Amino acid sequence: MNKKYLAAAALALTLAAANSLTAFAAGWVHTPQGYKYQHGDGSDYRNSWLRENDQWYYFGDDGIMRTGWIQRDNTWYFASDTGELNEGIMKINGNVYKFAKDSCTMVIGASDYHGVTYTFTENGTGDRSPYVYNEWNSNGTLAHGQRYVQY
Repeated sequence: MNKKYLAAAALALTLAAANSLTAFAAGWVHTPQGYKYQHGDGSDYRNSWLRENDQWYYFGDDGIMRTGWIQRDNTWYFASDTGELNEGIMKINGNVYKFAKDSCTMVIGASDYHGVTYTFTENGTGDRSPYVYNEWNSNGTLAHGQRYVQY
């Protein structure tokens, strides 16, 4: 009879220990404050970058994904509403900016764009700007390629 109780107690302890271990899957987590990205151990990205599906994201000290203007180490970046860092030419609040390919850092100073040199400042371009024309697909993504107009 004691062996049955001992076996039952051992089983109960084993099940209790197994239930106390929490498994975390790495990935996106939506919180009331915004999106977080968790490591496989359940910890969040904090004050760090994440590259996923060829896109860069930045997470602040609270672990929340940042959008809009981001300043790190005296360098400026701009993240879309969905958190992706932007590269290339962008028009933001009426000003034209250039963000470096690959690093996504804001370009300041003289830079070539389609064979013309422009001077970019922290407030956008100086006395002249590259012509920025964007057309958007119905799902909100930037349209690429050629479009034909019937008239």
